[in-house]
Parts: sequence; C-alpha cells; structure tokens
Amino acid sequence: MRANAQRFSFQVRRQLSPVERRERELWILILTMAGILFAGFFAVTFPAAFLDLRTSYNPAAPQLLLGLLTLVLLFGVYLVHKCIQIRALRFNSIMAAWQSEVADIQLFTDPLTRVFNRSALDGILSHVVERVQRKQATLVFLYIDINNFKQINTYFGHRYGDLVLSEVGGMIKQWIRSSDCVIRLGGDEFLVALLNTNQPGGELVKGRIHQWITDWNEIISAEENSPLPGFQLSLSIGIHEFDGTQSIDHALEEASTKMNSERAQFRLRQMASSYSGPKTLEAEAPATMAVPSAGGFGHFLPESRESRRF
Repeated sequence: MRANAQRFSFQVRRQLSPVERRERELWILILTMAGILFAGFFAVTFPAAFLDLRTSYNPAAPQLLLGLLTLVLLFGVYLVHKCIQIRALRFNSIMAAWQSEVADIQLFTDPLTRVFNRSALDGILSHVVERVQRKQATLVFLYIDINNFKQINTYFGHRYGDLVLSEVGGMIKQWIRSSDCVIRLGGDEFLVALLNTNQPGGELVKGRIHQWITDWNEIISAEENSPLPGFQLSLSIGIHEFDGTQSIDHALEEASTKMNSERAQFRLRQMASSYSGPKTLEAEAPATMAVPSAGGFGHFLPESRESRRF
C-alpha cells in the first residue's frame, strides 16, 4: 500500500536526519581544514618559488613541509574514521526505521489472512477519507461476509475454517490495487476500500471476486479427495460509494446493510434449494474426515491472473 511506503519513507528520513547533520558538519570541517592546509602550503612554498632563493630561503622550510604533510596525514586518518562512523550510523538508522515499520505491520496485520486487522481500521480510514476529501476523489467500500462460514467450523473443524479465511483474504488482495486496502473486521467479515473508484468500478471488482469463487469451487469439487466435500464457498458483498459528505460510520453502516440484504437473499435461495431436493451440506459432510497430508488447499486453488487485477 502506498501509505505504508510513505510512512516507512518518513521513518527513514527521521532516523537519518541526525546522521545527515553530522555529515554536513564533517564536510564543513573538511573544507575548513583544506583551506587552512592550502594556505599553509602556499605560505611555505611561495617564497621559494617566486622570490630570490638567496634572500628568501628559510632553513625551517623542510621542517614546515614535513609538519604540514604530517598534519595532512593525521587529518586524513581522522576523516576515514569519521566516514566509517557515519556509515555505521546510517546503517543503524535504516535498520531502526525498518524494525519500527515491521513492529507496526505486526501490530496492525491479521496474522491469519495477512491483511489489516480491526486495530488499524480507524487510522487507515481516517487517512483514506482525508485523501479523498483533499483531492476530491471517489471512494467505494466493499463489505464482505463469507456465507455459511460457521458450517465449515462445525463440519470440518476450525483448521479448515482458518484456511478458508486465509484463502479469501489472499483472493481479495489479489483483486485490488496497491493504493487500495483490505481490513479484516473480525470473524468472517472483511472491508475493502477502493480509492478513485465509483459504483460501476466496485461492481466490476465484485464480479471478478465472484468469478474467482466460482473457479475455486469448481476445482475443489472436482478433486477426488476434496478437503471440503459438499461445501460451496460464496460471499455476500455490499457496495457503497462514499461521497465525502457523510460520516464514515454512516457509510460503513450502509455497506453493511447492503451486505446483510444480499446474505438474506442467499439464505432464501438456499432454503428454496433445500426444499427442492438437493443434498445439504450436513447430509454430504462425513461424520469423520481424514486430514489431507498437504495441510492446506495449495493444489486446489485457481492460478492467479495478473491481467484480471482491477
């Protein structure tokens, strides 16, 4: 995300500012000493070069030149020592900025899905809204919920529920741009903020996500040793365009309401389908299920397509 890069760049500049100040002071010292040494060398050699040697010869000139050369040598050693110190300080400053960024990422990143967690919600949304209002840009929220997620934990175990969450989080990140952000609100709910996007653009992203889900289900169901037999993954997605005049809470409430409406329609379709005779998940799920040796969905997943990215 571009905001992360900007924050890290700010951290690096802040850590490097004392080093840059010391480097400027060193260059001032170098220029000052160079001027002094040049003046001393000129004062020693000028009479011998431009005046009568018999009248201007100074018996102490060789000693002065030797002292001057010694001073130059000592000053060079000092400069090398200072340059090594500044280089080490620069490296330590960059490492400190990197460690600070890593700590922030770990603090605000969900370890399961590798997206932002709820702790980062206020900070990220305030930054996004400020950017939208400043540049008079457009912003679309996608409020995403995994349908029948509790059934995964009930029939297949929490391990496979975590794997589904991880796959959905990775899939959402695949279909958004680096300027957008995705936040796991908790449980099986995600929030996506699409910058410089309008309602049709949000619908386009929603359609691509549903197409990925369709491909995912086809590959899962086609496998003989499917890790989730009888389960069809589906998402309810509510879309709301933020116009910059309403509050964030109101915008999120609107997106959540649209998501709940779509989820209610999904449940109605599921109930109608169950009455018409198809097998339900409970009937198809085995009482006990062997755990696949791969420990994940690896070879069951559709390949990513960069050309599909919004």
